[in-house]
Amino acid sequence: MYQNYIFDLYGTLIDIHTEEESPEVWEAMAFHFRYYGMDTTGEDLCRRVAQEIEVQMKAAAQHCEFPDFVMQNVFAAIVRDLNGEPNEDWLDETVHWLRILSMRHLSLYDGVIEILNTLRSKGKGVYLLSNGQKTFVEAELKVLGIYNLFDGIAISSEAGISKPDPLFFDYLRTTYEVDLSSAIMIGNDPRTDMAGALRAGIDACYIHSNSSPEGLEVTSKVQIWDGNLRKIPGWETRA
Repeated sequence: MYQNYIFDLYGTLIDIHTEEESPEVWEAMAFHFRYYGMDTTGEDLCRRVAQEIEVQMKAAAQHCEFPDFVMQNVFAAIVRDLNGEPNEDWLDETVHWLRILSMRHLSLYDGVIEILNTLRSKGKGVYLLSNGQKTFVEAELKVLGIYNLFDGIAISSEAGISKPDPLFFDYLRTTYEVDLSSAIMIGNDPRTDMAGALRAGIDACYIHSNSSPEGLEVTSKVQIWDGNLRKIPGWETRA
């Protein structure tokens, strides 16, 4: 039925739990800044990050309805405000530390590798369309062993656009020459994945997972409420 499968990542393929609002995380991040000569506290740094994200999102919103930002750029602005000298390696390291310090759980949902491999063995196009930071997404795909199982990976921070903006789906289409007329979007969030697919004019498959928002109306052609990825349309264990 479908030739191209577009997957969401977090809550769909990857089970993840982070605590980015934890004061302990920001105290540790502040120590990282002070180690390099920039005087700040956890509370101050958290406040600065939130303010700079808002600034960058407002700027990006001039070009699309649902923008995204790059965390390295956020930290670079803060470093300059603290009279530091940002460099690319330090900024990458700092973004990694934020994710590592806030991470509490990271794993694949059952059957992910089997399903992706089987779809590709059938000649299907397998793509990732993920809201998130490129630095986080790529590292976690590699850690979990699925980075090379996609024909194309589109990440919102790199595109500057996030779901449910139809421009993000168009970004995937143009970047990887994906035929959206034969595609299905598979995701766990009615607000981003399902709404985005609807606005892009493609079919969608809703997977209700442990991180799906509760109490929202779901509009999609296929709905899987027990979280079983093996129920996605057009997939079966025999190649």
